[in-house]
Amino acid sequence: MTRFSAASAPGKIILSGEHFVVHGSYSVAAAIDRRVFVTVREIEEKSRIVSDGQVSSISVDDGRFRAVKLVSRNIVSSFQKSEKNRFEVSIRSEIPAGSGLGSSAAVSVATAAALSDFLGLALDKKQISVLAFQGEKAVHGNPSGLDNQVCLLGGLIVFNRELDTETVELKTPFRLLVVFSGRKRKTSKLIEKVAHKRQQFPNYFLRLLESTSNISLSVAQAAKKGDIETIGYLFTALQAQLSWIGVSTPQLDSLIEFVCKSENVLGTKITGAGGGGSIIAALRRGAEESVLKGISNSYPFSFVTQIPQEGLRWEKSKI
Repeated sequence: MTRFSAASAPGKIILSGEHFVVHGSYSVAAAIDRRVFVTVREIEEKSRIVSDGQVSSISVDDGRFRAVKLVSRNIVSSFQKSEKNRFEVSIRSEIPAGSGLGSSAAVSVATAAALSDFLGLALDKKQISVLAFQGEKAVHGNPSGLDNQVCLLGGLIVFNRELDTETVELKTPFRLLVVFSGRKRKTSKLIEKVAHKRQQFPNYFLRLLESTSNISLSVAQAAKKGDIETIGYLFTALQAQLSWIGVSTPQLDSLIEFVCKSENVLGTKITGAGGGGSIIAALRRGAEESVLKGISNSYPFSFVTQIPQEGLRWEKSKI
């Protein structure tokens, strides 16, 4: 029987601290119930990647599957003692690329886990995270490391790039609305844009950085208590900060205005890099499905996700 290994990892949303986390702020992020599935199997041909009808050799730099190729090459060069293993990495994703929902982090985590297991390597979560982060950097340039951590660990986490990641234990699960605007974005360019804003206005940026750190800790405390109303109010404050640093757009502002028409929306904000991508909204308990119904006709990739969600998961069958 052909040898194979399979794993999956969830996408993510950022509740607080995107962009500012790169500059030292605390951030809060959560796994969502949309996942990326990766299967690695033995083949006789050259190692390759297969996804959504596309096939690309792992050894060829053709602009496709950059994260997966870098993760795969690093594993082979660092851990594989011979070139005898040839393999196919097969990917199935429930997360649109460029949506701000962690597709590159999820595929990097799942690939690192599945390929290392296929090669008989007993890597721990820290090693998998390091490998996945290299894939993230291939796509985003200078990310914080937040995305690969939450996709690996799942649940809801408080993250600071200089400190250990903290998993927040929730007394009561809660649900958030996620809406993909349909406009893809390039995270690396937005990170550069924010860095330029910091150079322009260093003193005010520092105040925003401190404010975002404090708000992040407040979001984590509200989440721990299941206080969805406070989470909504904090989302509104965070969105104002994200608008000031220039990562919102007229299209995202219009989407937020559209979502806020419902009195059951307590607060909403960009999640992720901005410039497109997705927004999230805190809703009154019990009103989630009715709000979703009113939005999904205009924005088809919309869903309500419960928090917490499982992180890295081993799959028992091929994907």
